[in-house]
Amino acid sequence: MRYAIEKAKEEIKKLLKNNSLEIEIPPENIEADLAVPVFKLAVKKNPNEFAQELAKKIKLDGTLFSKVEPKSAYLNFYFNNEIVTQEIIDDFRSNKKYGSTDLGKGKTIVVDYSAPNIAKPFSIGHLRSTIIGQSLYNIYSYLGYKVIGDNHLGDWGTQFGKLIAAYKMWGNKEKINKEPIKELLELYVKFHIEAEEDESLNDEARKWFKKLETGDKEALEIWQWFKDISLNQFDTIYKLLDVKFDVILGESFYKNDLDRVVGRLEKEKIAKWEIALDKDGEEIRSGEKVLLVNLEKFGIDTPLLIKKSDGTSLYATRDLATILYRIKTWQPSSILYIVGSEQKLYFQQLFKVFEIGYKNDHKTPPLLIHIPFGLIRLPEGKMSTRKGRVIFLEDVLNEAIKRVSDILNERSMNKKEKEEVAKIVGIGAIKYADLSQNRIHDVVFDWKKILNLKGNSGPYLQYQYVRINSILSKAKFNPSISQSRTGRWLTKKEEIDLIKFIARFPEIIKSAASSYLPHILANYLFELAEKFSQFYEEVSVLKANSQQLIASRLYLCYMTAQVLKQGLDLLGIKVPEKM
Repeated sequence: MRYAIEKAKEEIKKLLKNNSLEIEIPPENIEADLAVPVFKLAVKKNPNEFAQELAKKIKLDGTLFSKVEPKSAYLNFYFNNEIVTQEIIDDFRSNKKYGSTDLGKGKTIVVDYSAPNIAKPFSIGHLRSTIIGQSLYNIYSYLGYKVIGDNHLGDWGTQFGKLIAAYKMWGNKEKINKEPIKELLELYVKFHIEAEEDESLNDEARKWFKKLETGDKEALEIWQWFKDISLNQFDTIYKLLDVKFDVILGESFYKNDLDRVVGRLEKEKIAKWEIALDKDGEEIRSGEKVLLVNLEKFGIDTPLLIKKSDGTSLYATRDLATILYRIKTWQPSSILYIVGSEQKLYFQQLFKVFEIGYKNDHKTPPLLIHIPFGLIRLPEGKMSTRKGRVIFLEDVLNEAIKRVSDILNERSMNKKEKEEVAKIVGIGAIKYADLSQNRIHDVVFDWKKILNLKGNSGPYLQYQYVRINSILSKAKFNPSISQSRTGRWLTKKEEIDLIKFIARFPEIIKSAASSYLPHILANYLFELAEKFSQFYEEVSVLKANSQQLIASRLYLCYMTAQVLKQGLDLLGIKVPEKM
């Protein structure tokens, strides 16, 4: 579907006979609705003068615009408000999922997100990948893509050798079954403390992982037990967050493909057994020859390690197998990896090795895209599983719900209503506090900011939705019986500003998708809520001087509420019906 702003942009391209024009929505201090920078168009001409020349040639009769003005090196276009207002309303009426498109029709995107390590706590540090990934999944689905959400669990590797070794030496099965993640974390931390004094423990860990990779029965049984009890814990958290996946395929799923993947790299002499050196010339694994791919000629100083000296696999081995499986199974146009910024070098290495080793096997290989994000830090520094310095995400979510519940004690709600609203608002506050920030930036975990119930926050947006619904309910508003020519009645500046801002919603969704930045959508929703407040303070809705005007303004309220609800839904945030 083509929406009002998209139609307007197409008209400008026709008027200027240029399909590749850059067309912008001007900043708030510019009254124009759309603007064309003419720098690139003014070949060997003064851009300011060229803008004036173009403006004189443009005929606006029969278009969505009332005027065009040259301003410095820009052409500023102004909507014919009555026509465009009705266009926006008609767009909204004709599409139950306003802002959705078929932009991605026929294309598949794989989103790799969350990916916690089994047998380790699901900490606040895992929150970002989980909710950024889910919001991008929602946004791409809304744009018509077929999206595959894959929770690529960390369920294989040397860490499990360490954990099995620790369990064999110090573990208690009854304690682990009673408090699985707490006990396994304590074993993991104890192993690292003891290994600092006794390096032979690391050899013992390597032996147990070697047993895992060679199919040792005892090792596999212990590993499967750790995995099962971890997944039970994770399911509780995913239900609280309302996060879902299409597939949950951990690293272990690909263990039988590793020899084939590695064999290809060795056969083509892309990977060689050498002592690995980092960019400073220091040995990565002291005295050990490993299978690696040297990437210096591609501008990457550090080689990608494929196999350790004992023949066991590494992350890269399993990630290469995963890429090949995803291509074979889903034929995606893109694979998005929602993983922290600290893994930037690794993904550069991984993608380059795929390119030189396997890309030519595929007629249309997917784009491999790392979507980085900053860390969540504690006030005292970076979280560390090895040191036991973590905040359990389940504890955070339950605390958020409790704090909101305490606030709701003052409201007239029954127990069931209060529990439901506390959950929706508490979880929404946690999600929005993260998603409203640029994912690239680090976030310091701070309860005061995360549960701020005023200003640019999830609860504020949820409250605005509830507030508008209350207005509609009081008026007994029924959207299906609304006026057919609503647009002609909306003429006040606050009305026009609000409805034009609603019209940006489809463009905002596409912008958030193309940049992989959910905060663009979150910040738009906050601005929308602010614009509604300005409108409601300045314009009488229920006491307007005609029934047509009341109905038109109520419909504008309804449009605002629905866009708030839909936008929050794309971010993975629910809205309560009362608050």
